[in-house]
Amino acid sequence: MSTRLDLALQEIADAAGDATSFGATTGPATVQRLAGRVRRRRAARAATTAAVAAGTVGAVAVVGPQLALDVVPAADPQAAPGTCASSVTTLPTDGEDVLDVELGYRDATGVSSVHPAAGVGLGTWQGGTADLRVAITQVPAGMTAPSRLRLLVAQDDVVVGTAQEPLAATPTTTDEVLRTRLADLDPSVPVDDRPVHGLVPAADVTWKALDGTDGTVRAVQAVALDLAACDGSGPLTAGTYDVWATTVDSQGTVRGSSGPWQVTVAPDTPTVDELPDDFPGRVRLVDGRLVAAHRQGDGWTAEVVTPGDDRVDVAAGLLERVALRTDDAGELLGPPFGEPLWGVGVEVPGWSVRIIASQAADGEPSVVYVLTPTS
Repeated sequence: MSTRLDLALQEIADAAGDATSFGATTGPATVQRLAGRVRRRRAARAATTAAVAAGTVGAVAVVGPQLALDVVPAADPQAAPGTCASSVTTLPTDGEDVLDVELGYRDATGVSSVHPAAGVGLGTWQGGTADLRVAITQVPAGMTAPSRLRLLVAQDDVVVGTAQEPLAATPTTTDEVLRTRLADLDPSVPVDDRPVHGLVPAADVTWKALDGTDGTVRAVQAVALDLAACDGSGPLTAGTYDVWATTVDSQGTVRGSSGPWQVTVAPDTPTVDELPDDFPGRVRLVDGRLVAAHRQGDGWTAEVVTPGDDRVDVAAGLLERVALRTDDAGELLGPPFGEPLWGVGVEVPGWSVRIIASQAADGEPSVVYVLTPTS
């Protein structure tokens, strides 16, 4: 797929300004608002434990059956630690089974980070999958293949969802990952010297490079955590859940644990149904609160308030059925700012659609659509 997003930032700013100002011609004010968001993004990047280096999004397909919960059941006292319906209070915490895992996520603006477990949030998700980042620097001693990293999703200390991926039998180093998996990175950049316990390399296991606050580069992996649960009855309902990490050795024994982090499943949002009569019917907008939708020259602009960190991906996914071409999600470069915005491009019959992660004037998360006619 093409990675070219060819709409300049100034055009986006103008269009977003028209969308969020309900048709008022306040382009400069909108440029300032977007510039302010860019500056906030830059500040947030500097404040995180580690921020993302260049690269497109990749994810590990993590297997997780599905469960819809209205009432959280009590833990099953017969369930083995680290399994469905068990209590997270039974996870091993023995000092001999040290598991050092950091989790993070890719946010709506494309910035990634990882953090030790200390109640750190892992984002808000509306598409059923959390785009996580995983860094493992220590596993319990004596782990042999086949071993697995298992992620547990829990509510009120009860495991309601599980997902796992095989662990590599032996550790590697950041330098080795950068040299063999991310060869396009600058080899002169200093790298983190901690061991790296990676997931088993596969087509759907993607290495990422993060810039650490100490000036070094870290190697992490992208993992798509299915926000569904372990008895096969449907997706998780809206709410905030704890995420724990553990390992399973070759004998099937759960060893070590780390957590919790918190992940949020976004509530359902209403379908946008108040569009102008002549808005292009092939362009379905993401569910949420419509801020504005109106003509912009020969094209259209629209803005919808919608909560997820995956809102650009969800919005693009709604156009897949009619899409002629979809760009990879990426950073949108253009004047007048050096800092990019995160977006994706989709071409549908008659229209080139750019979908950009944004914020409405009241600060709520949103997506801005810019539609340009192709004929």
